[in-house]
Amino acid sequence: MKRRQFLAGALAGTAISTLDWLRFFRSFGVPGTKKELGIAEAAAAELNATPHFLIYWFQEGGWDGYSMFNPAHTPNDGARLIPAGALRPTPSWSQHRYRPTNYGTSPLNPPRTVGNITYGYLAEDGVPLFPDMSVVSSHNGNTFHSGGRWEYHYRRYSASLSAYRQPNERTVMQAFCEAYGNGYLLPHVSWHRWLSDGELSIPSYPDGTGYYERLGPVHAHTLYGKTPADMRNRLMSLGSVSQGQRNARIRQFTDNLQASFLAEKNGESVRAFSSALTIHRALTGGTTVTINPQTLFTDATLRTEFGVAAADETTEAASINGNPARSKETPNTNVQALMTYEMMTKGLSIGFFIENRGLRQFDTHRERSYIMTNRGQADQAAIMRRNLWNPLKALVARLKSTEYGTSGRSYFDHTTIVLASEMGRTISGDVEGILANAGLTDVQKYDEILKQDCCQHWRVNSAAFLGGTVRGNTQFGRVGSATLEGIPMMPDGTLDPAYNPDSGQLISGRTKSPNSFIADAGHVYSTALHLSGLDPVALRAAGKGKNDRPPMTFVKRP
Repeated sequence: MKRRQFLAGALAGTAISTLDWLRFFRSFGVPGTKKELGIAEAAAAELNATPHFLIYWFQEGGWDGYSMFNPAHTPNDGARLIPAGALRPTPSWSQHRYRPTNYGTSPLNPPRTVGNITYGYLAEDGVPLFPDMSVVSSHNGNTFHSGGRWEYHYRRYSASLSAYRQPNERTVMQAFCEAYGNGYLLPHVSWHRWLSDGELSIPSYPDGTGYYERLGPVHAHTLYGKTPADMRNRLMSLGSVSQGQRNARIRQFTDNLQASFLAEKNGESVRAFSSALTIHRALTGGTTVTINPQTLFTDATLRTEFGVAAADETTEAASINGNPARSKETPNTNVQALMTYEMMTKGLSIGFFIENRGLRQFDTHRERSYIMTNRGQADQAAIMRRNLWNPLKALVARLKSTEYGTSGRSYFDHTTIVLASEMGRTISGDVEGILANAGLTDVQKYDEILKQDCCQHWRVNSAAFLGGTVRGNTQFGRVGSATLEGIPMMPDGTLDPAYNPDSGQLISGRTKSPNSFIADAGHVYSTALHLSGLDPVALRAAGKGKNDRPPMTFVKRP
């Protein structure tokens, strides 16, 4: 294909992507004079005057919400001495509450309040981030691992995981990158593998079902970040891209670059051209080198700040529920955070889905017999510190200290960060069904009581937001001290007045407001886009996602 054919022989209506430009540069060189190139860069800078970045930081497996952002203070009945064989102790088995061993004493302290945020001991390491954080404590997850993870990507609507995804479906990251990602080489980078949780088999979930990587335009598709070595190899290969066959024809773009660059209708192509120009110069040894793939993610200072050791860059595999061992092909979250920072600040990417490397690390099931022997549940503080708080604090500090261009504003000012886990965990177990089973002897009933899982999947959950547009030092909703359920919120974020704000119980003679709600993954999806300057209602109307939950606008800074 000749140069003029490339520029003029395209179908109207499709923007020229960064990769298209890179392929063109490789085959035909960089077109235009220095003046024209300057116009392109200036136009792209104007288009990118308000950049947007979105990071989801997901704790796969289900955190102990009652010790996190659903803070509830209860006795730790795992430390009670109950006679062997007792079927009806006082209080009853169903009324027992089981907390981690040594709960209530330092460092496993009861709920505390700093500023306007009340939190459990699992969030203690995150306290320095509270001035920039908004917590939603009236929130429900999904008690099915795969379903919960799917919902935080797509949101909860009438859809089968095993069905083929439809053209109007989008993950939150695909919707975000479709709107903002065309001027970037690798807009959407995620560190998760849908099949990695072991519940979804490849024969049962063929390409196009489950979590589907290729929804929306090409620049919105999911790129798996994998390890630093994998990403370096990917970028080095782009230095020698061949013309190849493009998936879509580019629109008409004349040789008159100045006119094209100045035409508002070509904004996406201008942004892509400028991005490709910077990347091309960097990868081919130009005078404005900003990217050297061979040295990416190797900076000693950054590795120290993010606490990266060689073992953090490896991957792990595990067998889940009898299914073959699988790997997420991802490094530890501190490495993912370092890679996120470098790809953001080098103009490569804007959307990231960070997820813990280990499979089901937070899935801390415990039978009652284990809890009684160990005087409590498992403590998730160490894995929370390693997988979330330490690397997140390092990333936020770096984003805050790095200016975006010469704007006078930091990368953090332009970033939205979402913290979530697919579910919470129970702290009790109802035994009434066991006691009522006439087919069991008392000995068998007692045995079943001891075998009961008292740290199961639980819907009561929480989510949190950080970033430049977030109304920091705020908390919305709460968990009732008696009900241990989320108290419904009104559209302005206040608690439904029909409920006792402490116990969470419906006040006698009152009825739930028809406008109050418990947030779910769909509200988080919409809120993330709203904080990023997008209208989730308009996106849905345009066929760019099926999420029908409204954003929690009260999370945004006025």
